[in-house]
Amino acid sequence: MTARTPHLIFIIILFAFCLLLPPAASAQEKLMAPTYPCRIQAEFPHDTNVSTQGLFYLNGHLYETSGGFGQSFLVMSEPDTGRHVRSVQIDRKRFAEGITLYKNKIFMLTWLSGTGYIHSLDTLEVLTSFAYRLDSEKIEGWGLIYDGSRFILSSGSDRLRFYRPEDFARIGSVTVHDGGKSIRLLNELEYVGGMVLANIWKTDRIAVIDPNSGTVKAWIDLSPLRERISPEAGVANGIAYDEKSGRLFVTGKHWDKLFVITVDEVLWRQPVSEEFAPVTTSQTQ
Repeated sequence: MTARTPHLIFIIILFAFCLLLPPAASAQEKLMAPTYPCRIQAEFPHDTNVSTQGLFYLNGHLYETSGGFGQSFLVMSEPDTGRHVRSVQIDRKRFAEGITLYKNKIFMLTWLSGTGYIHSLDTLEVLTSFAYRLDSEKIEGWGLIYDGSRFILSSGSDRLRFYRPEDFARIGSVTVHDGGKSIRLLNELEYVGGMVLANIWKTDRIAVIDPNSGTVKAWIDLSPLRERISPEAGVANGIAYDEKSGRLFVTGKHWDKLFVITVDEVLWRQPVSEEFAPVTTSQTQ
């Protein structure tokens, strides 16, 4: 055996090992869903003191949580003016996160505690609390929505978890993915037309997700909004849908504006009230 033989054997073994490796990550993680830029339909003032964590719309008002230990609060405001109609402080030991409506009550997550709170829709005051995880779990509370039959929770991971509304018992979960890439940092949520819309933390993108499969069907690009907001504005976070008019509101942490956007390629207006129905005309020739 020559002195070069061990090196040759090593190279052959290394080459064989490389053949057994999976394809490169870039090939596995290629995004498949199309991306569509949002179009601005309207813009309104937004309180820059609000570090938006959760957002929903109901009967002419926006309900919004602002996060931070020792400084979290829940606020009801007028979308057109940004004026706070009512506001309550959250326990200083809790970091307010996602909110949603269920049976005319506000369900709110808090970040690390494993505890959620139920608030009065009228007064915003706390009524009771609930647990969103078992003692042995390390799930965080980020975004929360109700899709008409179950709660859906995001935790900053790549999973959406489903809960029974009566007792917040876990009934399933799904991994969110686009092509071969799992999509992490799922944050604030909204439910529109059978799809889950999710802000992706630290980005100006919204994922449009099929909750049954976890597949990202499309991406909404919010970067056009950057030109219209303060340079000090934080990450995009906050999606709210007005079922009567079909308006889709978006904002972000410490943004000075609230926008109504349209993305016709992904979402379409489905007004349920004649007041907001589009006018159609017919012509005879």
